[in-house]
Amino acid sequence: MSKKLGIIWFFIHFALEVVCYQFYTQFFQNGAYAMVLMIVYDVLAFLPQLFIGGFAERMEKMQVGKIGAMLVLLGSLSIIFSGGQKLIIAGFVILSLGNAFVHVGGAKATLGTCANKISPSAIFIAGGSFGVITGKLLGSSGKPFLIGFVVMSAGTLLMFVADKMFERAEKYIPLMNMADENKNVGVVIMLAFFVVGFRGLLSYGIPMTWNRGWQENLLLFCMMGVGKALGGILSDMVGAKKTALVSTALSLPFLLLGDKVMWVSLVGIALFSMTTASTLGVLVSAVPEHPLTAYGVSVAGLLAGTLPVFFTPVKNFVSNAVFLSVLTVICFAALAYIMKKDVKIKQTGG
Repeated sequence: MSKKLGIIWFFIHFALEVVCYQFYTQFFQNGAYAMVLMIVYDVLAFLPQLFIGGFAERMEKMQVGKIGAMLVLLGSLSIIFSGGQKLIIAGFVILSLGNAFVHVGGAKATLGTCANKISPSAIFIAGGSFGVITGKLLGSSGKPFLIGFVVMSAGTLLMFVADKMFERAEKYIPLMNMADENKNVGVVIMLAFFVVGFRGLLSYGIPMTWNRGWQENLLLFCMMGVGKALGGILSDMVGAKKTALVSTALSLPFLLLGDKVMWVSLVGIALFSMTTASTLGVLVSAVPEHPLTAYGVSVAGLLAGTLPVFFTPVKNFVSNAVFLSVLTVICFAALAYIMKKDVKIKQTGG
């Protein structure tokens, strides 16, 4: 059941990011306040997930995903029945908040039924990368916003199916068995948070002179999505620590050598993205009775790593090869320290 929920939520997540990024790209990309609104979007879509997750853990019957979907669709109506720029901005704020609720809904469905598997959540998360680039391409090409609205409407209908499946599914405390129990829980959470943040920051500094058009950008986001999903699948198959450390170590030479060679770079990007599942699994392992809060911490870490790149000097500094190498080594060392040695465990849950 958990695998099916992961796949269904992949498409829901895809639909969510399609409408959100078409909204932003189509209506704010060329505005003087575009960067400010992108920061607003990131803060409203990312940070509240920490608090929504904690609240949803206490209110088990809360239909958190559906609440988010309704907010996203409501915000979208500000475009379809636009009454002016102020109304569109208000709709954008509502849509951004709805995005946060939907993400927590996906985490609740996949973590709550996964037992000790991280792949359902990884597959759910991966859907966002495909949705982001689809939404960006729809928005930049001026396609009717109704397309994104219809896609999200379909995603909302899928959510009703997923929620019915979740109600029937056996629930588990997600025992990922990834964090080293001999390490202080606070230290594990802090280091995992920083790894997420560092990786988010580094993603903006990857050298990619080959990325010159929409086709290359499409491949870039697709490989990100593939890497996120593959990281979870391989963690379940061959071990989380092995997957995290090997992918982190191998990503650096591919990224540095792939500046002008697209396929070399894309392999590095897929490897680079694989630690998404590992860090989430470590955080959930640290506080297994609070999986949605753990998920919120991982998203907050991503926000912390993303915000500095809105300032040009920081972004230029991040692209330095030495900086990329040093932070990658730090991430590798942190993961090696906080992750438990891979052991064979009985796989339960569907």
